[in-house]
Amino acid sequence: MDHTFEKALSSEDLEKKIFDLRNLIEIGMSLSSTLEFENLVESILYSIIGQMFVDKVAIILQVDIDVNNFYVHMCKGYDDYFEKNDIILQENSPLIHYFESGESPRRVAELAQNPIFIAELDKFQPLDPELFVPMLSKEKINGLLVLGRKIHGTEFTDADIEFLTDLARFAAIAVENSRLYRMATIDRKTRLYVHHFFLERLEEEIKRSQRYGEPLSLIMCDIDHFKQFNDTYGHQQGDMLLKELGAILRKSIRKMDIAARFGGEEFSVVLPETKLPGANAVASRIRKQVEAYPFSGQKEPLHVTLSLGVAEYDKARDNCSDDFIKRADRALYAAKKSGRNRVAAYR
Repeated sequence: MDHTFEKALSSEDLEKKIFDLRNLIEIGMSLSSTLEFENLVESILYSIIGQMFVDKVAIILQVDIDVNNFYVHMCKGYDDYFEKNDIILQENSPLIHYFESGESPRRVAELAQNPIFIAELDKFQPLDPELFVPMLSKEKINGLLVLGRKIHGTEFTDADIEFLTDLARFAAIAVENSRLYRMATIDRKTRLYVHHFFLERLEEEIKRSQRYGEPLSLIMCDIDHFKQFNDTYGHQQGDMLLKELGAILRKSIRKMDIAARFGGEEFSVVLPETKLPGANAVASRIRKQVEAYPFSGQKEPLHVTLSLGVAEYDKARDNCSDDFIKRADRALYAAKKSGRNRVAAYR
């Protein structure tokens, strides 16, 4: 028997193992270097695509601060489907319990043999999944990686399964750290950033503006007659209003912008790389959207308005972030004084 081929094959396997370990270390370091949630999840997604040569991946996550359901947070190759649908697994899902018990990655064909999983696997049919990989952190599952078939049609090997198991552990820890960070920086009512995070980011953007000469603008806004609204409809209705208003603000700005709950019914939006006319246009758009929005909670839709003040950072005038905020606040006061439901710019 010729042992030369066996030795060569073992050498190739060893080289592959070393290559995979190096990749895993690099991926682990990359994942541990960011707490920004969207960037983190995107990094996990493309790490899987690049390593496994698959063109379809979905990441099912439990990331909501208050709700423990699992839903599709990010995917590649399923975009048309997930514009309209989310796969939601309840916290007490049989599939979640199965993987939480310490099970390693499983092929869909294996899972389908157990009748208890059939109903949930049916939800995944549009994905045509091949493999489920659990993301376990501190003996608790916080996500599932769902992989389609490999591009070249080859099967997932034992080495692939081992690599994905290790990657999923790194990913689970990174996601949990990011989730805890989000809980410390996100206001639970509005899902906007909290006051202290806003101040930190504003300082960072001011320094960046000073260093690179990029424009920077700030919007301060507040709900008109909010106390009267609470007195009329109750604080529970007021909380619903704040929640829906937070969603409007998040959808009205770019990914690079920073929307925060400044305090009470007052909000702030930091607009990097934006001059005063551009910030004025953003504020006007927000004002119109809020004015037209039918807020829920009563038999008939409720309506409120916003007053907004806008200022552009001026290094000759703003000695600190407080000066910048005060100028935007003065513009907000001018908008209220001139009749509310207006945008005023500090010039």
